[in-house]
Amino acid sequence: MSTAAPTTGAQPVTAGVPRHWGSLTARMMLAQTAVLAAGLITVIVTAALIGPAMFYRELLLAGHADEATGLVHLQDAFREVGLTAMATGGIPALYIAGLLSFYLHRTVGRSLRAFTSAARQVADGHYDVQVPTTGLGKEFDVLAVSFNDMAARLAAIDTTRRQMLADLAHEMRTPLASLKGHLEGIEDGVVDLDERTQAILAAQIARLERLARDIRELTVAEEGMTRLHPSPVDPQHLVVQAVAGIHPAATAKDVAVTTSSTGPGPGPVLLDPERIGQVLANLLENALRHTGPGGHVHVHTEQTDHALSITVADDGEGIAPEHLPHVFQRFYRAAPGREHDRDRSGSGLGLAISKALVEAHGGTLEAASPGPGQGASFRLFLPDRSGS
Repeated sequence: MSTAAPTTGAQPVTAGVPRHWGSLTARMMLAQTAVLAAGLITVIVTAALIGPAMFYRELLLAGHADEATGLVHLQDAFREVGLTAMATGGIPALYIAGLLSFYLHRTVGRSLRAFTSAARQVADGHYDVQVPTTGLGKEFDVLAVSFNDMAARLAAIDTTRRQMLADLAHEMRTPLASLKGHLEGIEDGVVDLDERTQAILAAQIARLERLARDIRELTVAEEGMTRLHPSPVDPQHLVVQAVAGIHPAATAKDVAVTTSSTGPGPGPVLLDPERIGQVLANLLENALRHTGPGGHVHVHTEQTDHALSITVADDGEGIAPEHLPHVFQRFYRAAPGREHDRDRSGSGLGLAISKALVEAHGGTLEAASPGPGQGASFRLFLPDRSGS
């Protein structure tokens, strides 16, 4: 008695696929050949069996009974001539149709093999694969474009994840090193576990918690999975709330925060108040971080019937032209040696999160600065957000 050997290792991609009739191309070829053959047989049967009888009947109906009686013996000749003519023309026609069907089905099979190969590459993590359009029709072209879009989106998500992990590892290094150093110092008796040390440990833990939370939020936003809950909101009310939230820190730093507005007047705007409020808070915190004592931060709201823009401007350190295109990148810091970079209370993700949240609303977030020492401004723009 023979026994089946156990299967080990990875199974082929085609495992479990039924093979009732072979490949799709072969089945389509057989089906179309059967249709052509059935049509030819039907024509032959009609011409050989029904044709002579119909011809004889037509003669009788036309009043040529005598001629019809004398022509009965010609039925065999009629049938023979008809069959010969159909064979002469039908067999080459069937052959040509078969060749055309084979060409069509081979083209379809090649396209399907291209999709299969591309799907396997995507499954193996090669997201740069592209399926060319086949020219077989709109359906195949739409399928190819959709597949390429899917692969490109997966590639972007994979790149985001890889970069996120690298950035996260880099940003976690400093607080973890601080925690490890203080804990080892406490264990060795070099550092006292006093109120100051406890505050340092708590601050580093809080920083790690905020970093983890912001990483999760940014990943969700960049992958287009942010759930928005829009409702009609007065944007000026959001600005007032955001300014009130930053006011204690601004007062402690001796930075003035003012607001202004232009437009036809306050009115409801359709947006997610929690998300846009978060964006405004991030922009104000960023402006305060880069503005020195005695500085000024101004929030200007401009509302029209079809658009809303909110600009947060400061007269602080400003941004050099070469750094301006990168300010929305994760953990980007224009000059690590500057004084403001010693303030590491933020996760370094605020601007990146803000940009992703604004884009989820269909808007834009842009940065501008005349140069170092001349301040910077961030403009939030939401088009066609009427909430009336």
